[in-house]
Amino acid sequence: MLRSFVFVVLCLCVASGEESCDRREMENTICSLCSQRRGGQLLESGHQVAFFVYMSQNIQINAISKYMTFVYDRVETNVGNGYDVRSGNFTAPENGIYVFHTSTTSFDKSHCMVEVVKNGQIKDITWADSMSHDDRAVASSMTILSLTKGDIVLVRAGVQRGGNYLESNQYTRMSFSGFKLA
Repeated sequence: MLRSFVFVVLCLCVASGEESCDRREMENTICSLCSQRRGGQLLESGHQVAFFVYMSQNIQINAISKYMTFVYDRVETNVGNGYDVRSGNFTAPENGIYVFHTSTTSFDKSHCMVEVVKNGQIKDITWADSMSHDDRAVASSMTILSLTKGDIVLVRAGVQRGGNYLESNQYTRMSFSGFKLA
């Protein structure tokens, strides 16, 4: 129905010779509407890829070893199935530019370095540090990476950590998310 209406408008514009009707603009509008109708799948630049995961409970600092991969056990979104809840790894399902975000909260005299790692190489580092005070300290990162299909991105503990625990509960969440930008 919508396509028929747009087609009729397009034909009227072309038939009447109105200069205000740009054929290319109308074609782009039709393509955009069709794309939205198909559930938003991108036709020219691949499929949608997006995930959002978080920890379901606090993590004791003494249970974290150097370079331990964080396995975020609650999966809210995993479009493209790139995140593996068993390993904590995100594996790029296709080539592209990806954006990743992490959020980590240390609580009451605790601290932990958090690394974003691509294929074994550190790409970003944050440090949630409430070591010198009783309260929360939140560290977050946004990392933009060019990935090839099969590349692995993960979040792990860095070399510095200590204190009581990292917090993930009804007040704050340790999370890892990402999406394909282009």
